[in-house]
Amino acid sequence: MELTEQLGQEIIHRLSAYITVPINLMNAKGTIVASTDSSRIYQPHGGAKNVIATEEPQYISSEDLDSYSNAKPGANLPVFHQGKLAGVVGLTGDPEQVMQAALMTQGSVEIALEQIYLQRQAFYQERQWSHWLQRLLNQENLDADELEREATYTLRVDIHQSFQVVIFQSHEPFHLAEKLRHDLEFLHPLFVLPYQEDRVVVSIPQHHLPHLELPERFNVKIGAGEPGYSVEGIRRSFHQAQAALEIAGTQGKIVDSASLKMERMLYRKNCQVYKEITEVYRDRLFQLERSYLLTLESYFTCNLKMNQTADHLHIHRNTLIYRLDQITKKVGLDPRTFREAILLQSILINQ
Repeated sequence: MELTEQLGQEIIHRLSAYITVPINLMNAKGTIVASTDSSRIYQPHGGAKNVIATEEPQYISSEDLDSYSNAKPGANLPVFHQGKLAGVVGLTGDPEQVMQAALMTQGSVEIALEQIYLQRQAFYQERQWSHWLQRLLNQENLDADELEREATYTLRVDIHQSFQVVIFQSHEPFHLAEKLRHDLEFLHPLFVLPYQEDRVVVSIPQHHLPHLELPERFNVKIGAGEPGYSVEGIRRSFHQAQAALEIAGTQGKIVDSASLKMERMLYRKNCQVYKEITEVYRDRLFQLERSYLLTLESYFTCNLKMNQTADHLHIHRNTLIYRLDQITKKVGLDPRTFREAILLQSILINQ
C-alpha cells in the first residue's frame, strides 16, 4: 500500500492534532502528496528522493539545502507497509530537535497505513459478502454450484458444512452489526451483514446461539432458522428465520423457527380458496376489541389449556370462558374445537 494524496491527507488530519511542527508526506516517487502546508503539495522533494533511493533516514540541515531541491531543514524517514516502501514522512525544523518527533511520526504513519488497509479490506470483503448474500436470497433460479465456487475461491471459506441463520431486527442495523461481530467472534460466523433497512443477518456454524446482552437502545427482535447444509441450507435457514421473526418476533427474545412449524405452514396463505373461506371470519374477528384478540393469541400460545391461559392473562377462568364464548358468538368460529381453532390461528398469523 503506497502513500497517496487521499491516504496522506487522512493521515495528516489524524496527526496534526498531536504534532505541532510542519509535516510532509511524500509518495514512493518523492512527490509531496499531503502536508500541513498546502502550498507544498504536488511538489517534488529532493530529500525524499534520497530516502527512496537508500531506504535510509535523511537529516537535512541549513547547510545542506543546496544539495536538495525544494527541501527545508528537517528529518525525512522512510515509511514501510508490509515490508515494502510506501513513501516518506518529513518533519520541518532543526534535525536534532525534531528527530524524536519524526521517529514517532514514522511509527504513527505506518500504524495508520495498516489500520486503513485493514479497514478497506474489511469493507471490500463485506461488499463481496453482501453481493453474495443478495444473489443467494433473491435469485429465483438458484445456481448453488456457482455460489459455492465463489465462496470457496473468492471469499475463501469452507461452505460445505451446516450453518444456522439468525436475523436481528433493529432500527440501528449498522451499529448492531459491529457489536455482533465482536460478541459472536468466538463462534466464527460465516458473515454478519446489515440487510435491507432494519436487519442484520448472521450465519454461524451449527451451534446453540448463546444468550446475548444487547443494549436496550437497539430494541432488537431475533428470529433463528434451523441449521442447513451449504448454500441451499443457508437460504432455507434464512427464510425460516425471517418467518419466525415476522410471525412471533418479540423484543429481546430469540424466536426459534423449529418451534413454529404449524405457524409457518399457515403463514401467508394467499390462494383464492383460502381467502374465500376466511374472509368473512377475518372481518368479524378484527372488529373485536383488542382484549379478545390478545385472549385468543394467549389461548393458542398455551396450547388451548384453560387454566394456563387464565394465569398467563392474569384473569379468572370464568372471564376466559366468557371471552371465548363471545368470540364464538361474534366470529362464528369456536377456538375450543380443533378445526375451527386452526382457522382462527391461520387468520391471526396472516393478519
